[in-house]
Amino acid sequence: MNGAVRPTERTQDAFARLLVRMSPELGDDQEVGWQAVEAKGFRFPGDYQLFMQHYGAGTVEDTLTVIPPPSGDDLEHDWMLRDTYLACDFWPPEAPGTAGDWPVERQLAERPPLIAWAVTTAGDLVCWLSEEDDPDQWPVAVWGRQEGPDHWTIVPHGMSGFLLGLFNAELDKDPLSDSGLWDKPSPRFISETAKERMRAAGIHPWTGEPDPLAGISFDD
Repeated sequence: MNGAVRPTERTQDAFARLLVRMSPELGDDQEVGWQAVEAKGFRFPGDYQLFMQHYGAGTVEDTLTVIPPPSGDDLEHDWMLRDTYLACDFWPPEAPGTAGDWPVERQLAERPPLIAWAVTTAGDLVCWLSEEDDPDQWPVAVWGRQEGPDHWTIVPHGMSGFLLGLFNAELDKDPLSDSGLWDKPSPRFISETAKERMRAAGIHPWTGEPDPLAGISFDD
């Protein structure tokens, strides 16, 4: 991994507990050049940086997909910036730190009040509420697609604490539209790279069985 990771002690402890609860066996080091990322104006919590090192971008239980940080030069179509734009657009105008319009060029010049870091198969957006200058102090904000256009849930934990709260059913309620991660004793994570390897071998990533769609082209 490139660049130094300096998570706070509390953040590092939460991530250590996450490593025990969710195996990184099918994870991959995203090999993020964090200095280059920060040079573009982006800063992220220490446990997110550790997550990219141990797990990488990928999916938990075929339910929640963790998004990689912005990289390369084609930021106009970057996944995180695009979903951050959507999250800010959904943030209710009466809420503290009103987001307003945050196209990519504005995100490159300023830190938006919300930063998307995960999406769910149900269409939820999982973000950081980034009002504090210290990224390790950012709580999680969830936009629940099935809860209505203005439905946001603020969870007073960082990324690792949020995931552990789901797996241990320790939050006030499940903020996600799909309950697939709630009270999950042994959640399974598969990185995008590992999924590609499995599919190339003709194996369905989530069942471990032969993939009936392996080798079929949908371009014809």
